[in-house]
Formats: sequence, structure tokens, C-alpha cells
Amino acid sequence: MKKNKVCIVTPFHKQKLNDYEKLSLKTINKNFKDEKKYLVTFKDNNIKIPNYTNIFFDKKYFLNIRTYTILCNSLSFYQKFIDFDYILICHFDVIVLKNNLKNFIDSSLSYIGAPAGKKNPFDRTRKKLWARRFFCNGGFSLRKVSDFIKVLESSKILFPFNYYTIYECSKSGFFPFFSLLRETKNHNFSNKGEYFAQNLNLHEDTFWSYFATIFYNKYKLPSLSETTNFCFDGDPFFFYKKNYFKLPMALHGHYNYIEFLKKIGKESLLE
Repeated sequence: MKKNKVCIVTPFHKQKLNDYEKLSLKTINKNFKDEKKYLVTFKDNNIKIPNYTNIFFDKKYFLNIRTYTILCNSLSFYQKFIDFDYILICHFDVIVLKNNLKNFIDSSLSYIGAPAGKKNPFDRTRKKLWARRFFCNGGFSLRKVSDFIKVLESSKILFPFNYYTIYECSKSGFFPFFSLLRETKNHNFSNKGEYFAQNLNLHEDTFWSYFATIFYNKYKLPSLSETTNFCFDGDPFFFYKKNYFKLPMALHGHYNYIEFLKKIGKESLLE
């Protein structure tokens, strides 16, 4: 049976949308008219959002960032969308500017999200960005369902050293990584990828950006330039310059993106 290409998935735990979330929803509906949309929430939440179908998970997954991480690192989550090649996680703090999903899907990436920025070490306020660093933020992220399932179902641990794991461990620590890796390896069960992902004491997008590669060798990550062309997350003027003054598909996070779009003469994208 031929799969559907992509659907929009929005996790949400509140009972109503604020003004910024309503603007986000407006841009989602405008740019993703033909894609199926799913609101991931819990049964006690009776919220109904136009053009969205509710999919329910246990309320325990919506308590905080940690429980949300466990949900996004669960096989059961991705198996809900097995009829799709890709899901686009799109939180209601995302301003969608255009729909060029096909370009990224055609690249056969496993995962892509917005990059992070490095703060200028010579700025005492540490507010100015001076460079990008590789990362794929999960708030607006394209995920290949079959690859995510293969990572979580993996019974093998590949060679644990690569650019991504070393890069992240240099920040978060090698000892917790090796301790969990040894524990995962010694456990007598098949889904070692899921066990590692759910017990890693870091956010879910950190696992998918840096550690998923050790469980599936065909897991394909984007280049830094691709992440910047996909989404901005942070100072939009900085990333706009780094992207050669081209807008990405979306802007993620509660930054003053409205003022940014006005200053570059693109406020019509919000209409």
C-alpha cells in the first residue's frame, strides 16, 4: 500500500490557544492546506482545533519537558503515524512562512530542525550570536517515520564514536553517556535504541540530533546550511544573514518575529 508522504503533528497540553498560538495556527493552515493535521493531546483535554484530528496519549506524557521527551522517544508515538513517510512536528510557537517540504523530503533526510546559535564570548551580556552550531530543534522538525522506528527498535549498538556523539558528549559529559551505553548493552531486550533514548537525561531533540546514529547506520542528518534554510530559532537577523538573506520555511520560538518580518518588508506573509 502506498504511504502518504507527510502529515502535520502538533503536541498540545493546554485547553485553549493564546494570541500568538492563534497566529501560529493561522500560518500552519495557510501553508499546509493539503496535509493532514493531528493534535497530540490527552483524553481529558477537550480542545477542538479546526482542521486537526485529535490523537490521544496518556496524560502522564504532558506533565513537563521530561515526560514529553519520553513520549517523543517512544515506539508507540511513531507507530501512530506508520501510514506516513514523514511527520512534521509543528508546535504552536512556530510561524510558518512557506511550504517547501518536498525539497527536504526529496533529500531523504531522517531528521531536520532549526540549528542553534553560539553566543559571542566577547560580549559580556552573552546575548549576541557569533556562529551557528549543528543541532536540529524538535519544535519544528521533519522526521522520517521508518527511520525513527528503526532507531528505537534497534537491538544493536554501533561504534559509539562519531562527530555527533563526541560533539555533544564534550558538552554534556562522557561519563553519563558511557554509563547508559553500558547499561543498555547489558540489558536483555531487543529495543535498545528506545531504552537508551528514554533514559538519556537530555531533551528528545538532543537524542535525535546526536545519538540516534549509533543505533542505525543509515540515519541521515542534514548539513548546517540545510538546517538554516529549514528554520530559524533565535535571533532572526543573525540567521537571515547566515542564510544569505533568504527566509526559511518557518520561524520557531517566542521571539519578536513579527517585528523582524516588518523590518525586512515581509509582514504580508502573516496575512
